[in-house]
Amino acid sequence: MTEDKYRMWDIRFKVGGAFVVIVSALWTLHTYNDARTKEQNSYIFQRQAALYFDAAQTAATIAISKDPQKLAPALERFNELYAGEMVIVEDRRVELAMIAVHNCLPDNAKMCVRPTKNQNNKDIDAKKLELLGQESLYEFSLELAACTRNALQDDREISFGKVQPAKTVCPYD
Repeated sequence: MTEDKYRMWDIRFKVGGAFVVIVSALWTLHTYNDARTKEQNSYIFQRQAALYFDAAQTAATIAISKDPQKLAPALERFNELYAGEMVIVEDRRVELAMIAVHNCLPDNAKMCVRPTKNQNNKDIDAKKLELLGQESLYEFSLELAACTRNALQDDREISFGKVQPAKTVCPYD
């Protein structure tokens, strides 16, 4: 092999090696960023799910409890969720369900009405509204749980298994 051919092959190998190193570095950076994004999304999802369950449980306690020792802390917790943490993680249908519950709390009972617009700001079908039952804290608590279920199913693609269609529905879908 002549010296010119040797140099040509030497340059090709060096350029090829540099190319492989650059591609490897970029792939490593991409993989790291992807893993980090998944980790952050996992944290947010876990926090969101925990808050959704907490809000549904707290609303249910308020709706059914007759015990003042349970009711007072539940009202306080619901108001904390309503004005704080839930605002960060809730989707629009859960937000509307939270508003319905909040407006029906004992201090706000005069405003105990279901919102008439869905999450897309369209009127809720009148037939659907008729099927929902009376506007009460108990019904709104059930609707909050249903909207939470739907949000987790639709937004996070979680399957709750094959079950009979739910009797309680989220009117804000």
